[in-house]
Amino acid sequence: MRTSTAAVALSLALAGAAHAAETLPPPGGIPDIEGVRMLGLSAGIAAATSNDGIYLNPGALAARRRYSVEGMVLVDRRGGETADRFLGGSVVDSESAPMTAGVSYLRAQQGVYQGNVGHLALAGALADRFYLGVTGKYLGLSGPKTTKAGTMDAGLLWQVADLVALGVTGYNLVPISNTDVAPMGAGAGLAIGNDRSVQVTGDWRADFDRLGKTTNRYAVGAETLLGNLVALRLGWMDDGVLRTKWWSAGAGLVAPNGIALDVGFRQSIDAPQARTFAASLKYFVKM
Repeated sequence: MRTSTAAVALSLALAGAAHAAETLPPPGGIPDIEGVRMLGLSAGIAAATSNDGIYLNPGALAARRRYSVEGMVLVDRRGGETADRFLGGSVVDSESAPMTAGVSYLRAQQGVYQGNVGHLALAGALADRFYLGVTGKYLGLSGPKTTKAGTMDAGLLWQVADLVALGVTGYNLVPISNTDVAPMGAGAGLAIGNDRSVQVTGDWRADFDRLGKTTNRYAVGAETLLGNLVALRLGWMDDGVLRTKWWSAGAGLVAPNGIALDVGFRQSIDAPQARTFAASLKYFVKM
């Protein structure tokens, strides 16, 4: 009798573990690449004024004067396994010329698709406080469907007032016949405050074809900079694409010599074994 009871208990435990594994949200992969600051904040279409704008809203790159060099690593975990790992870097220059330029290279080292992802962004002011940017993307990937193709994003940032900004972005606007790595999408965001004191952000994003239908993401975030030295970030997202909800957190340390270290973390509320870690080292060059 005891043997039978133990066998039943073991079977139920194994079934529960299998069910939990089956319900883990899938990794976001290539379409969900983002910067470390944005990972911790969850919402940043109107606040991506750092190198993160290359991936989220190229129009925002022109809203701040800076020359920054950044190295980044991002790891997506599902249970005890690494589902995605990206390693690379970016440079943004809005100091040495009237037009802002940004370039990024990422190596997809592990995941369903592996290979090279390159971005080239250009941005500038259309009018006072109104910025337009475009990002050309090249994907050289191996996986279920070998992909060597280019597409583009385009974004706008309107600095409505000193402490209010609106952003709009279109993603993967040139179809490449592989919606797993370049689904067409759009998004809009609002930021109140600024990244030098306190800022609250909100985003809506739509993914038009990754799941064969339109799916939506809604996110909010907040960040503060303490003593011009330590940045703290929190965020939350209702993710209709990966079918879960996320909470996120991040921190940054900015040294007087222009070196900054950022870390970000995201975890599924519904399936805590799904989580993402990211870190970056950035240098602000003084011109």
